Amino acid sequence: MRPILPLITAVLLPACTLAQTPPAVSPETHAAVTKLVGDIMVNGQAYDYDRQLADNIGPRLTGSPSYVHAVDWAQQQFRSLGLANVHTESFTMPALWEPEVPATGQITEPRLQTLHIYSAGWSPSTPDAGITGKVVYLPAILPIEKFAASKDTLTGNIVLIDNASFGDQPAIGELIKAFTLLNTFKPQAVLLTGHANGGEGATSLTVGGRLANFPVAQVGLEDSLLIKRLLDKGPVTIHFAFKNRIRAATEVNNVIAEIPGRDLPNEYVIVGAHLDSWHPATGAQDNGTGVATVLETARAIQSLNRPPRRTLRFILFGGEEQGLVGSTAYAKKHAADMASIDAVLIADTGAQPSKGWYLMGREDEKQSLTNIEPLLTGLGAGAASTDTEFLYETDHAGFDVQGVPTLVLWNAVDKYFRLHHQASDSFDSVVQADLNQGVAVTAATAYAIADSAQPFAPHLDSAGVQEMLKKAKELDNYIALKSLDWVP
Repeated sequence: MRPILPLITAVLLPACTLAQTPPAVSPETHAAVTKLVGDIMVNGQAYDYDRQLADNIGPRLTGSPSYVHAVDWAQQQFRSLGLANVHTESFTMPALWEPEVPATGQITEPRLQTLHIYSAGWSPSTPDAGITGKVVYLPAILPIEKFAASKDTLTGNIVLIDNASFGDQPAIGELIKAFTLLNTFKPQAVLLTGHANGGEGATSLTVGGRLANFPVAQVGLEDSLLIKRLLDKGPVTIHFAFKNRIRAATEVNNVIAEIPGRDLPNEYVIVGAHLDSWHPATGAQDNGTGVATVLETARAIQSLNRPPRRTLRFILFGGEEQGLVGSTAYAKKHAADMASIDAVLIADTGAQPSKGWYLMGREDEKQSLTNIEPLLTGLGAGAASTDTEFLYETDHAGFDVQGVPTLVLWNAVDKYFRLHHQASDSFDSVVQADLNQGVAVTAATAYAIADSAQPFAPHLDSAGVQEMLKKAKELDNYIALKSLDWVP
């Protein structure tokens, strides 16, 4: 996603493998966590935080007026709780984007048919008169070498891409590279495929908050299937138009607040989530639930009047939906401080009941979680997942690849993926008891790690990170995404 950075070295030095005893949970920590969990389950405010964010502020496209409102609101919440060092830190978005006039479109040949059509994120507007052109279906965007050879057949046409174009389980690094390559071609426009019932699944062809070089639209699944069937019989022409509000490179803010540690104030445990959302609905699940989790964790721990040993730093990142822009900027800016960060906990998986934590490639953290598990088993969340499917898909990634121990809340995500980025991601989808359970898991884990007499888990050096990624079969993705500035 951004300027190409030097590729990682192929020479693997010994990883950091210092033996480490799991952090012990003292009686005092256990008592504090017991009180903490009870307060969250009985008096928790997470549900109301999410309601305020989703219903009162609404969709939060990065850098939009609603996003700026959410930044001010979040700072106000942290200050009202009495947290310290409440402030913002900015990062640069190459462009800001919002729909201004809804898209309209239709098949014009071989017959008339109105389309369910939407502008993709970070697409330029069409000309005022719209775009009319022949459709060419792209059956495969991977492997990238074969796709590159199809450039001439795409030039000047409207290119249709659907899920079949990606193949089975495409590697995220290769997929982003293919989209980046497509953006250098000269199609008249690109059509992506959305969801059933004509539904939109907000997305972008580009990453990093950059505008596409040509209009990019999305049509509903049924429209896409119809176009493909018509293409089997002969040429298909479509016409569509939309207008978007585009602003040039702009500084956008992350929000930060702290509960200073009582013994080790210069060591940190970060609890984070992304504040931005897509626009078809109000982002109540993605990621209002994560924001609510961060705020409620801060409220509940602050109300204990017993700060943990280490400082708890709460961060709400922007630009996550455009490719981890805010968290990557933060991780790069604070690269020299990584050694002082004991752990990073991220909430970005909706509000179904938590099972425990994704380790995100750090299997050595299993041992570190051993003594914390008794605090979580009563909540049904004493498990740990070694799955790395989402390794590069939320805001822990910029820390993980710099060797910092990271955890991502492990929830069932079947409901989440049925509605995220869609018109159904609204507050009525959130179940209060489920949200509270995930908050309790997050707060208990964060407090136990921050209050431990020992560090949570080893920090990995660069060779150790490479070994971890190789073991997870994610090193190639890392190299690809690092070259695009998706991760530090």
